[in-house]
Amino acid sequence: MRSAATYRIFGGPGLTAAEVTRRLGVRPTTAAEAGRRTSAIRAESLWCLSTSTADTESAAHLRQVLDVLEPRRAELWELAEAGWFCLVASHAVELDRRLLARLLSLPGELLLDVCGDETG
Repeated sequence: MRSAATYRIFGGPGLTAAEVTRRLGVRPTTAAEAGRRTSAIRAESLWCLSTSTADTESAAHLRQVLDVLEPRRAELWELAEAGWFCLVASHAVELDRRLLARLLSLPGELLLDVCGDETG
């Protein structure tokens, strides 16, 4: 089973990825500034904190990112649009009530990309 979790913060006008890093005191896994070229010009900045894809259940990945972000809860609520992206390569996702409560304590929606177990 492959899985990973990412917390993403999208910067609106005037909020750069560098500013998110400074305010949270957490180095992102990936970041991109608005206006910089990759394959296209970005309309907004992006700041991401991710786990690596590994053979671990998705809940463990979410808990790992939550452990870093929960102490910065107040700062996260002050920042721009945010959300979770969770990759799950399995036929089932189990999120217990305690984990769901932790997710609800931070801003953002939860997007689950469930693509099925590649080994089965």
